[in-house]
Amino acid sequence: MEAIGGKKSIIFFKEKIAAVGVMWSSSNTNSSSTALIGLQLFFLLLLTSLTLSNKSTGLKLFTYHHGRIHRLSGLFHLCWLVYGASFIKNNHNWHTTCLQYDILLGLSGIITTLTASYSFPHKHVINRPGESGTLSQSAIVTQSEMVEHSFYQGVNLIQAVYLHVVTWTWGVTVDSHYDDERFRIVIQEFAKRFGMLLLVTLPWVVRKRFPVNSFSANWKSNVEMNNNNNNNQHNDKVENNTNGGIRAGTQLGSSYLWLINGMYRFKKWQYVFYKHVILHGLNISIAASHPTNHNNTPLPLTPQWRTFWLLLNTSYVMEFFLQSLVKRRVLTQRYMMILNFLLMISASIASMESNVLGQVKVEAALISLCLNFWNRGHDVGNTMMTFIIVYFGNQQFVRRRI
Repeated sequence: MEAIGGKKSIIFFKEKIAAVGVMWSSSNTNSSSTALIGLQLFFLLLLTSLTLSNKSTGLKLFTYHHGRIHRLSGLFHLCWLVYGASFIKNNHNWHTTCLQYDILLGLSGIITTLTASYSFPHKHVINRPGESGTLSQSAIVTQSEMVEHSFYQGVNLIQAVYLHVVTWTWGVTVDSHYDDERFRIVIQEFAKRFGMLLLVTLPWVVRKRFPVNSFSANWKSNVEMNNNNNNNQHNDKVENNTNGGIRAGTQLGSSYLWLINGMYRFKKWQYVFYKHVILHGLNISIAASHPTNHNNTPLPLTPQWRTFWLLLNTSYVMEFFLQSLVKRRVLTQRYMMILNFLLMISASIASMESNVLGQVKVEAALISLCLNFWNRGHDVGNTMMTFIIVYFGNQQFVRRRI
């Protein structure tokens, strides 16, 4: 999201800021309140910065003619995220509302990311080794980083639809009442769940067609360059390379380098946790057994999941948008890092809730992780193999108990 102007826009954002304040003060004191407050605080700080920036620079980012489609889609996506944070509640009668909201949120995020990658000359950007445009002060977000993000946004959207469908419609709990006479029912249920899990995992077949930007490559390159190239001179200015690209990056001696490297490491393990616990682990666990929670509310309708889901979607687009605001001098580098850190911590807290992490079978996450290292790059096969092991292992455990 690259980038609102005029009196109407200013009034609009002031109203949104007031709404966030009301949301924050009236939020329920449940187990997800800390993460929800973190999300609402993030929006409050961001919208305040956009509204109060000198000469309304932040607001005007949405009104420039160049890249108009991206700017308008970005504006809609930002408003849709803020709106979503305003109706997190526990209500059994809002199934369709949540499903429609999640689908539109996912599509809006993908459109915003892809229009940014093609509306601006990001494909010509060549950052120095070890530099990512989402965190480094002088580096610029590359087209490959945006396209890679769009893949994961698509995966998240498909998972959201999957969770809605299976938690609304699956009434059979295959963990109980097992005996030899029910073998046919168990196999039929297995086939249905296997098929649904296969559908939600199939997008990983085309993962290799998307760019890969490794988190570990960033801090490893930074350490190597610091050790071997101390005599080379680097500046924080953008310079042209011989191939006509734009070469950019943060000075090696930057005071933020240690913090940036630390955040890269945090993001790396946050990604591993997300992929094998929240994504594959949760999908497998839901397919292997009927999800449970104390209020008998479908998982994607619980306040804990909705808070986590909004934080996840916010994180994907705000990495790019916040860096754009730094380039436009709406935010300082330090303030951007604080907002990024707030999002990271809030998302981590939300993922630990009972209706998020508590729905994941430990064996599903561990087997998925182990297969990833043993059979890397085969996520569909690894996921389906894990499901078979967990599903029938669970059936044998229940049978022994009976």
